Amino acid sequence: MQRIPELDRLNEQIFKHNRHLSDRIDAVENRVNSEIFSGEGLAELNRINSEISRTERIQVEYKERALAAQRPPLMGTAYEPGSWMAPSTKAFIKALRRGGDMGALTNEERSYIDFNRINYDQFSPEVKVMVSAAAELGGFFAGTDFSDKFIQKLFLISPLRAYADTQTIGGEKLLIPSEGSTDTNIFWSDEQTGFQASPDPNLGMLEIFARELNGYIKLSKQNLEDSVFDVEAYILKRLTRQFAQKEGTAFINGDGVARPEGIITNANQAGTGINILTGGDASTHTILPMDCINLMHSVKSGYRATGTWLASNATIGALRLFRDSQKRPLWTMFGQDWMETLFGRPIIEMPDMVNPASYQTDAAGGQAVFATGNMPLIFGDIGQGYQIVDRVGLTFQTLKELFAIQNQVAYLARVRVGGKVILPEAIAVLKLQ
Repeated sequence: MQRIPELDRLNEQIFKHNRHLSDRIDAVENRVNSEIFSGEGLAELNRINSEISRTERIQVEYKERALAAQRPPLMGTAYEPGSWMAPSTKAFIKALRRGGDMGALTNEERSYIDFNRINYDQFSPEVKVMVSAAAELGGFFAGTDFSDKFIQKLFLISPLRAYADTQTIGGEKLLIPSEGSTDTNIFWSDEQTGFQASPDPNLGMLEIFARELNGYIKLSKQNLEDSVFDVEAYILKRLTRQFAQKEGTAFINGDGVARPEGIITNANQAGTGINILTGGDASTHTILPMDCINLMHSVKSGYRATGTWLASNATIGALRLFRDSQKRPLWTMFGQDWMETLFGRPIIEMPDMVNPASYQTDAAGGQAVFATGNMPLIFGDIGQGYQIVDRVGLTFQTLKELFAIQNQVAYLARVRVGGKVILPEAIAVLKLQ
């Protein structure tokens, strides 16, 4: 490519001008830095920083004094009849109990919190000796700390809802078409035989009604106002757990009368189609290791691949104690984590299933002793075998006027739910001799 002398000279001049400007900028920056960070410039910078720090301290002190001025006195000498606490202290503590809500106080109580309206003449200038055990001598009772931790019992709630099929409905019941006990048929024929009539299949309709579960509880208004923790939230939480517990019990043992039908109830009825395996040791009424294998193979192979074991906590513990004649455990742990599976399928704790009546420790297996006829173990595809219907979810209603003359508030809770075994062949139940 041919070079153009005029362009070369122009590029050289531009480069010289850029270098000159860069040198001037560097000189200006060095001079500014030397003036600020040395001599009078540095002193002025330090003075400005000191003023900023002093201003911040003044602001903090002002805020602390303003906050202190808003605090009510902790004790006074003018008491209400029948009360050992000063009115201002009582009103302040009441506001704290209601989460700082000043709206919970009366106009008179709010006047004690408002320092513009407090009568300071009610406070005595003398200083008394405070004796916690001798209030009649002029002392005061010592304050009591109240923990915000509330001791609650543990609810055992059935997890069956997580494994069954659940459907929300818009009416009083769910209708499910189903196959009956007989099916249609076809026939082999030869050259001389014509068509034969196939029988009609026996079809049916399953009905699952949405049953109602409800309850209510009444609390006094004074209890709600003066309690140091949120009683209303606690009551609603406990009612919610009760609903979950009651429906879980019905899914296992419900009789189907004004409540869901349970799996065990269905198994106790004749001719329902559910797989019943009569097993166990007839002399000791214990579960044997072979019962688990036989129960697993009581259902069709298509259900075994998606099956789940159901048993109570005590029964699961007994299964884990199975051992051979050399007292080696049959249920062993593989790897670093305990696998909650039996023969490769999940085993789920159902607190509403039967527990052993006693235990024995001298046998090679089957240490848990049950009563004759107990059904301690279930295996099957619960998602296909059991149907849950939800009509109305858990709802709460507060009644403030109905019991107002009794100075009480009522809380109503209700839910509409149903359940039924819809595919019995997908479930197998162990019944002990």
